[in-house]
Amino acid sequence: MKVSLPRVRPLTAAAAVVVVLTASALPGAAAADTMTMTTDPGPTGDFSWKGFNWAKRSWTGGPHYNGIFDPANVSGPDANGRVTLALTNPTGSAPVAAEFQSTRRGFGYGTYTAVVERNLQTLQKEVVWGCMFTYDPDAFPGHNEIDVCEASAWGGGAVWGQSRPVRQGHGYWFDATKPAGTGSTVVNFDVTPDPVLTHRLVWEPGRLTYETFAGEGSAGALLKRTVLEGPTVPVPAREAVHFNLWVTGGGGGYPDSVRPEQVTVRDFSFTPRASAPSLPPLPDAPTPTITGTPKVGQRLTAVPGTWTSGATLAYQWYRAGTPIPGATGKTYTVLKADRQSSLTVAVTGTKAGYAAVTRTSAPTARVR
Repeated sequence: MKVSLPRVRPLTAAAAVVVVLTASALPGAAAADTMTMTTDPGPTGDFSWKGFNWAKRSWTGGPHYNGIFDPANVSGPDANGRVTLALTNPTGSAPVAAEFQSTRRGFGYGTYTAVVERNLQTLQKEVVWGCMFTYDPDAFPGHNEIDVCEASAWGGGAVWGQSRPVRQGHGYWFDATKPAGTGSTVVNFDVTPDPVLTHRLVWEPGRLTYETFAGEGSAGALLKRTVLEGPTVPVPAREAVHFNLWVTGGGGGYPDSVRPEQVTVRDFSFTPRASAPSLPPLPDAPTPTITGTPKVGQRLTAVPGTWTSGATLAYQWYRAGTPIPGATGKTYTVLKADRQSSLTVAVTGTKAGYAAVTRTSAPTARVR
C-alpha cells in the first residue's frame, strides 16, 4: 500500500547559535546499532529497512526549490543493506530531488543513529542534505522538527560574489511561526573530508544531545557534540523519520544547473528511552520573579520564592526564549546582545524522591 505522508519543511540556515558544549562522548557510548529495538515498524510502504517500513516520496512540493521529487531517486536496500539517495538533473536545468521517510508516526524519546557515506566538503553549495530529522507538521504550536545532521551552504552566495562554505547543523524547530533563535535553535559547524560519518541523537524530556563522529560507529574522532536544553525542546508527537536530498533556490546560488549528487545511508537505528519509575512532582514550586532594570549593564536578580524545604535550585536565563550560554546564576548582568529582547529566568527545583519541576518567570520589558 502506498502511504501518503505530509510534505517536509527545512531547518532555517540562519537560526541562532545557542549551545552548551563539552568535548567528551556520552558515557557508555556504543557503535551504531543495526538491531533496532522496536515492535512497531509502521504500515507497509515501498521497502523495509532496519526494522521499519519506509515510503519513497513521489509527490511535489517543498522544500526542493522546484518541487519535483522522483521515487526512482531512492534505491536499495542493496546487498549490503544500504539505501542511496540520488539528485538527478536529466534536462540540465531542472534538478529532481529524493526523499524517503518512515511510515511509522511517533518515535518519541530515545536514541537515533545514522551512518552516512558522503564527503560533505564536495557537496555542491545549492544542495541540501537532509541527513536525518524527525518531523510532525501538525504539532502545536508550529511544528515539531529535530534535525540531527543537516548540511548545506544554502546557495553559497556565488550570485552575490560570495563563497559560503558547506556547514552542518544540530538543531530543532519548536514553533515555525516564530523567527530563528526563538522558534528554532541551531548550532552550525564546519564539515570535514571524512567519507563516512556517524550521527547520534539522544532525545530526552527537555534535552537533546547530538554527536557526530568520523567513521562508522563511535570509535572514531568526535567531531561535534551539542547539548540543547530548555522548555522549547520539542516533545514527542506523531513525528516520522526523514532523509532527503534537494536543492535550495535561495542564497545566491545557481539551482537550475546543479549536477547529479548521491548520498548513501549505511545504517539507521532507533532505541526507545527506557521508562523511568514515576515520581511525584516536587510540591511547593512557585513562579519566580525578576528584580532590577532591563538595561544594558544593569544587574537583574531572580527571586525564586519559597520552594519545598531541602530542594536544590538551578537557574537558567533566557533571551527571547533562547537559553543564554553560561547564564546559570541567580543574578544576570544585561548585555548589549540583549537589546530589544525580553529576558526570562527559569528555576528548576530538584529533591530526592520527587520529579524535578521548572518554573519560568514572566518576561521583562524589552532591554534598552
